[in-house]
Amino acid sequence: MRNRLLLLFFPFMAAYLIFLILPIVRILTFNSFSFLVGDASSGILASIYYTYLIALAVAVISVLLALPYSFVMARRNSVPYRIADSLVEIPIMIPSTVVGIMILITFAPQMPVGSAIARIFPGYTFQDSLFAVIITLLFVSSAYSIRIVGVSYRQEILRYEEEAMTLGISDSKSFLLLSVPMLIKPMARGIVLSWARAISAVGSLLIVAYYIFPSFTQLAGVFIYSQFLGGGLPDAAASSSILIITGIIAMAILRAMGGRNAAVY
Repeated sequence: MRNRLLLLFFPFMAAYLIFLILPIVRILTFNSFSFLVGDASSGILASIYYTYLIALAVAVISVLLALPYSFVMARRNSVPYRIADSLVEIPIMIPSTVVGIMILITFAPQMPVGSAIARIFPGYTFQDSLFAVIITLLFVSSAYSIRIVGVSYRQEILRYEEEAMTLGISDSKSFLLLSVPMLIKPMARGIVLSWARAISAVGSLLIVAYYIFPSFTQLAGVFIYSQFLGGGLPDAAASSSILIITGIIAMAILRAMGGRNAAVY
């Protein structure tokens, strides 16, 4: 039976892998190597660097938020908490451009929340700021860290923490000394997935931060979109290839750091 199922399912697996690989191979071979080298001076490398750096900061913030969130939700199972917990997935289903509009009408200085922030921080601006980028990317990517850390905490770690408390160890000590070390791998997976999701965000950034002032920096997705509008498909494809190559290298490094048997994502 096992061999029959293997023979039955293998074509579906192979078809799916081909479906994933073909577009990647196509874009990597769309331009010549010399064209890619020339495009590297277009500013895409600096854009990728800032994109990866900002996305990493957002991913770390997401994981730091996931720890207290998971601690509370693992101990509460009433209807209000379950309803609140269901809100975590909502940003995943909202179109990216809608996210940008939502964030803008919430945090812009002329809006109620933005106006309250402006009273605390005189001179506050939102659109085309680094703060706008971080808030937007956190909104679209934090769910991945929240869910990965939360599931691991509930299914694998909470019972150890409860056993430690029966031995007289306080909840704070058991969480810090037992749970947090055991959550290192789930936190790493959460960082990788939130980081990857933050890198892929484009539509929302076109609305809240086409440029990041005062440096006029564009994140990679926005930069490539600008290239497509201004220079056409070859330039945009070349920069996309460079982004994909750097992403593959980054993922390979993360996998190597995680060890042969470690599931990084």
